Amino acid sequence: MTAWHALPTELLIDIINLLPSNAVRALASTSRTSHVLCLPAIFADVVLPSAESLRVFAAHVPNHYGRFIVSLAVCTKHAGTSCIDTSDALVTILSSATHLQSLSLSLASSADPHKLIPAFAGLPSVHTLDISNCGSENLCPISERLVVSLAASLPSLSHLRVSRISRSAIHVDPCDVPYNVPIVMNDFDVPLHTQLGADLSLPSLLTLPSLKILEIRDTWLGCDSKLDLNFDPNAPRPRLQKLLLTGNMYTDDPTLDSDAYTTWMRACGPSLRSLVLGTALAALEKDVPSPVSPRDGAWEVVEDLLPHICHLHIDASLVSAATFHSTMEVLSTCRINNITVSYGENPSSEKGGELDEFTHQCALDDLEEWKDAVEGFLCSATSADCSALRHIGVVFGKDAEANWEL
Repeated sequence: MTAWHALPTELLIDIINLLPSNAVRALASTSRTSHVLCLPAIFADVVLPSAESLRVFAAHVPNHYGRFIVSLAVCTKHAGTSCIDTSDALVTILSSATHLQSLSLSLASSADPHKLIPAFAGLPSVHTLDISNCGSENLCPISERLVVSLAASLPSLSHLRVSRISRSAIHVDPCDVPYNVPIVMNDFDVPLHTQLGADLSLPSLLTLPSLKILEIRDTWLGCDSKLDLNFDPNAPRPRLQKLLLTGNMYTDDPTLDSDAYTTWMRACGPSLRSLVLGTALAALEKDVPSPVSPRDGAWEVVEDLLPHICHLHIDASLVSAATFHSTMEVLSTCRINNITVSYGENPSSEKGGELDEFTHQCALDDLEEWKDAVEGFLCSATSADCSALRHIGVVFGKDAEANWEL
């Protein structure tokens, strides 16, 4: 029988990539040769669940191992209650992770922009970025200015997820902010960006030419109902294909910010094809800014308020069936082809999973509510405006689904 080390190196690497992580670590301890071959697999996906583990990794893992990191997930929570700065440790790791493709940052406090932004500029291969606040937004908010500057520093970024990001007083009129919504007052230290300059508000993300998917969770967007859609004609046109909006935890009535959500949709322009909603929409009762769309190299006013959306997904864990009709009224001009409804942000595909009796009954009850809501919509005048609609599917689990072919 052929000895392990007699096999071609390419075959050894392929075998190692098929092994579970515990087996790879065990194999790495058998010999120096195996250790070297296992390093890329060991460090491909790095998860640092606390500020303490982040600092230990930065201090004790050799920098030249950073080139093996493909996916990095960092959480900066720590045992204490105060906000601590982990920027140096994070920058140490990022500066060596030259082949990094996916980065997730769950921040318990903000980071030093003068250190972190240059580190992001040295990550040419990152295509997926996830930034969230895992701390207190009142005590340690994460500024939109920092998030936008970091995202704009990644030349290959195509998929961005942000959660619990706080708006900046530089971009928001404090008089328009509800009393219980925290905003950032001290983020003047975020430097001017080489491409965006001082305009580092969340809507500026739409000018990133490589961005295709944008997910905004638990972030207040109510101020964007006054969003100026008259972009610089020379600015990059939005190329966003998918937008996810879940609303925020500060507004009791999610439809109060409906005009801001639709403003975001209009600003995405004609490239938008998929919309995921974790918040209800309501028909506008006031004038909205004139929408614009790129034509002949410039942004011009057009009559069609919203882009044409091929697929609408509704997260039923966040949106009630009672708001389905009002949501469809708002989206009636979008020429939606397909609507899916399920628990979570993606259409459910696990139809064969077994549910316990209580969960199954809850799913059946929710299904009946959604069936009534969909049937009511199909019998209403609003459905006549949705002539492009071909399918509606509601899936809450095994034996708890319904479909309408139109």
